[in-house]
Amino acid sequence: MKALAEFVMRGPVNAGAVAAATLLLGLVVAPFAWLSAAVIALVALRLGGFATLRVAVPALLGVALAGALVTGQGVAIGVSGLIAWLPAAILALVLRQRVRLDDTLLVACAIGWVLVLGTYLFVEDPTGLWRDLLHRMMPPETMAARFELSAEAVRQMIDTMAPLMTGLVAMSAVFSAITSLLLARWWQSLLYNPGGFGSEFRALRLGRTAAAIVLAVSALALFTTPGWIDSLALVVASVYVFQGLAVAHGVVKGLELGPGWLAALYIAMVALMPYVVVGLMIVGAADAWADYRRRVQPDGNG
Repeated sequence: MKALAEFVMRGPVNAGAVAAATLLLGLVVAPFAWLSAAVIALVALRLGGFATLRVAVPALLGVALAGALVTGQGVAIGVSGLIAWLPAAILALVLRQRVRLDDTLLVACAIGWVLVLGTYLFVEDPTGLWRDLLHRMMPPETMAARFELSAEAVRQMIDTMAPLMTGLVAMSAVFSAITSLLLARWWQSLLYNPGGFGSEFRALRLGRTAAAIVLAVSALALFTTPGWIDSLALVVASVYVFQGLAVAHGVVKGLELGPGWLAALYIAMVALMPYVVVGLMIVGAADAWADYRRRVQPDGNG
């Protein structure tokens, strides 16, 4: 990974080539899209906005042209690149300016909330729109035959998913942007500040005000029916997963446990999703008052 970061930082042509290539791979294997956005975020973190434009604009045009020649979907591929790169670049520029990871994650949450509220303000019936799209993407009769289900069961599944889709899309966008940002920050640390990223991430604290807002939105989502409340709660959850991970890293470091514990946690995140993810969110919110990391320090001070 360090070699890749070094190659990216040798110049805008290198960075653009890697960003474009990994974006195209991301159309087939999704995590490559995170890698692509991380390249753009690394340039933004290290060199600022103008340098980011010098890399991103030619790379995006190249990807769109390649997509048009190969698949005839150049515009769609270009838009997918913009969607992947823009949030990560914005967060990187915020972090470059503020030099505070907590502020940057709160900005990520705000971006997700803007996406949700904008959808509900400007789309007359978001649930109906998603229901129609899901029916086209997953025709009940076709899906029923493929997975040995009844068509009615597929329709019920679509009806359950539709009210949540706005929040799930916004949550996915926020989660992806933060993941790419953290990868870029790690690369930056490898190149210019060895060990700095680990300390910065373990110290991440979103604060009691943010945690109180999380609890309030989550309570509203549990006891009210508007879809936009559920969607806001999903966005918040995606941010607090990272707070929970920071707590886990800090506790493992404070107790001087081996890296196997963290490896097991990340494996569990994949194998036992969404249970582990929900647990991380709860731990992250509770840490605002419990301060688990301070408790495991030998001297009792964080």
